[in-house]
Amino acid sequence: MTVTKEQKPGAQTVSAHFLKFTIRFFTLAKSQYQQQNVVKANTLAFHTLMTLNELDGHKLTMSELADQLDITKQQLTKLVNDLEEKELVQRTHDSRNRRQVYIHITDQGVRMLTDLKQSMLDSTLKALSCYTEEELANLDHCLTNLSELLEKFNTES
Repeated sequence: MTVTKEQKPGAQTVSAHFLKFTIRFFTLAKSQYQQQNVVKANTLAFHTLMTLNELDGHKLTMSELADQLDITKQQLTKLVNDLEEKELVQRTHDSRNRRQVYIHITDQGVRMLTDLKQSMLDSTLKALSCYTEEELANLDHCLTNLSELLEKFNTES
């Protein structure tokens, strides 16, 4: 499909469409992915575990994690206390500076996250079963393009 100059949407239109898509996606995700798990999808706890899981051994301090999650250190302390009580994360103190506290995901946290992601995948596969091959190909093309375009997306600029 070729878009002529008159048909090209401006940033305002694209922004509105993106917001509408995001709201629909999170509504769908919330209804589809709320399993009987210790941590629910689309929660700050889930986002925290995903962030910690993607670090590949790199450690984050409480302050760095709070900054990355865009929450206060006080909010993070409560969240980490809850996750630590469930044995999903662990605090460790720096051996040279005991005031420096690092947070990392535990093996149990990784397993729980893996199970939750598998539940999400199973739910998504079930939901996609009503699509035709052509619709699946179109959706895959759109999602691939969206993922590539979102690499450039920066809400702070």
